[in-house]
Amino acid sequence: MLYEPNMDTMCIATPWAEKPTAFYYNQKINCMPACGWVKLGDEKHRFTPDSAMGVLDWGRGVWTYDNTWYWGTGSGWHDGESFGFNLGYGFSDRSSASENMVFYCNRAHKLDEVTFMIPRDESGGYAFMEPWYLTSNDGRFVGSFIPRMDRQANINLLAVRSVQHQVFGFFSGKVVLDGGEILEIKDFLCAVEVIHNMY
Repeated sequence: MLYEPNMDTMCIATPWAEKPTAFYYNQKINCMPACGWVKLGDEKHRFTPDSAMGVLDWGRGVWTYDNTWYWGTGSGWHDGESFGFNLGYGFSDRSSASENMVFYCNRAHKLDEVTFMIPRDESGGYAFMEPWYLTSNDGRFVGSFIPRMDRQANINLLAVRSVQHQVFGFFSGKVVLDGGEILEIKDFLCAVEVIHNMY
């Protein structure tokens, strides 16, 4: 179960430049206190709102056939206060707006453009399990992402294809809030993904 306290969220509606009838409407709600349990084998692990948070990612639209997106999300605590982020690019035309935000003490702090610098392997493909570098062009979100697990899938049904890498790990770096306050983040559990869909 998730709870939504009085807090800022991210909501965006963006078009595709190459197809005027296509659009994407999306809302991300970070730092939602959560409670429940998960069972791994015979062990049941409970979590409570004072120790667990989740994110709601809700989207609708009419998309183009071939798309790649880059998305990062994290929800938790920093120095006893709620802290999270939503980073995204590559999906639809983001020239007029971005979904990049930091959430601290239930308030959103807007970032400009972000980039995921993912190392390459010898064949030129992404080396997802090597350290990444996450940065924003305004210098307000800068740091490293150390991967721990890559949940990957490669679904190929000819006309429908999805290549997915959802990588879980830890972010460490610097975050600058709207008022200029600097947060030094260390080993913050989060997820970043690269998804290529054709459907």
